[in-house]
Amino acid sequence: MPATLHRRNLLSAVGAAALGGCLDSDPPAVGDSTADLPEDCPASQGYDVEWPAEFDAETAETFVEDYEAVHYRESVVEYEPETRLDSYDLGVHSEGVQSADDGYEVEVSGNGGIYRPDLLFEAHHEDDPTDAERVAASEVADDRLRELLETAAAEGRADANVRHGPDVDRYIDLFDSHFESYDPHESRGDSRTLYFSVDGTPVEVDVMASTLHGDYWWSATYYVDDHVVYRAEEDGDPKDGTLLECRTEV
Repeated sequence: MPATLHRRNLLSAVGAAALGGCLDSDPPAVGDSTADLPEDCPASQGYDVEWPAEFDAETAETFVEDYEAVHYRESVVEYEPETRLDSYDLGVHSEGVQSADDGYEVEVSGNGGIYRPDLLFEAHHEDDPTDAERVAASEVADDRLRELLETAAAEGRADANVRHGPDVDRYIDLFDSHFESYDPHESRGDSRTLYFSVDGTPVEVDVMASTLHGDYWWSATYYVDDHVVYRAEEDGDPKDGTLLECRTEV
């Protein structure tokens, strides 16, 4: 089972247990405030989003914005950073709120990008060597990087592209192990210049983290009240959508 799904199942189990402890309780009596709750109640996604003490238009709107931000990240995108350069830049905002039944309907939209940068290498023969920390190519414990340096020394320049994945972090760690002056790349767009020597030939290497990303646009409609959270894609009736939360006590 994937780690994300396993974590979510655990969170849901904990959330359900915390919703009033009514899994083994008697059904609510007719006329009770919880008599008309969905048969799947209690239910929870286990998100760390606090319900408001009391729903009104403003608190419903804020709650849904916060809830959708977590839901989209955890359950729709199932985002997990794969390298230290990855970043999740998706945002959610309300498109309107209105009273409905015993609660509120809130329309939200979201957009932004998820960044998963590559590392881009541009190496060239250094015509005017700087007085900088320099590492001999023979000391570099990586065949691909040594080949890049040797090609740049022999032909004047060489380029390489390290695709997103484990090698991104591996090269950052490699540079950090070889250069005391190296300030590790931290995010997209970061660029560092490193200096090497290939059998006496100085080589300068610019290493840039790309801004490679995927764009997202979406919308959803929620129904919320003191007991339930429903969500539908786009402008559908939320109660025809998915029951995400249900609690028997407030």
